[in-house]
Amino acid sequence: MDRDEEDGLRAFALTVGAYAGASYPERPLWVERDGRRIEVAGVLARWREEERIGFRVLLAGGESMLMYYVPELDLWSGVMAKDGAPVVRRRGRAQDDA
Repeated sequence: MDRDEEDGLRAFALTVGAYAGASYPERPLWVERDGRRIEVAGVLARWREEERIGFRVLLAGGESMLMYYVPELDLWSGVMAKDGAPVVRRRGRAQDDA
């Protein structure tokens, strides 16, 4: 993984509680967002990429999120999703509902 990719993942770092299987997290159970712990209501999809594991999850309350776990860095990152597309929040600004 190159330094720019790692910096990008760290820019969207998350605090996540996950059920750990034999070697890696098998499913996220909760995520901390805006200082609150939000339960993961369900894992909609799970996939493996070369250097990370991806999850599309449904949060309690109905929002969805794309999350990634990078074993090499022991790092979770992710973004909210709306209608299947990522929604990126600018630092220091509220999320637009557009």
